[in-house]
Amino acid sequence: MSYVKKVRIFTADRAKVLEQSINSFILKEMERGFYIIDIQYQAACTRHDHAVYSCMVFYSEPVEEW
Repeated sequence: MSYVKKVRIFTADRAKVLEQSINSFILKEMERGFYIIDIQYQAACTRHDHAVYSCMVFYSEPVEEW
């Protein structure tokens, strides 16, 4: 079986919302047989002092061979 590497980027204005989005994605993708390569989190602040949370999930998933 072959695998393809992908990245999925999530952003939210609240850490809890970001966590829920990532957990939902991971649970859905686990059914398809994917592998997590790396997860990177980042918190940033806008010029109006609003927090922005982001996460990049690097993963590989199976691809049907012809």
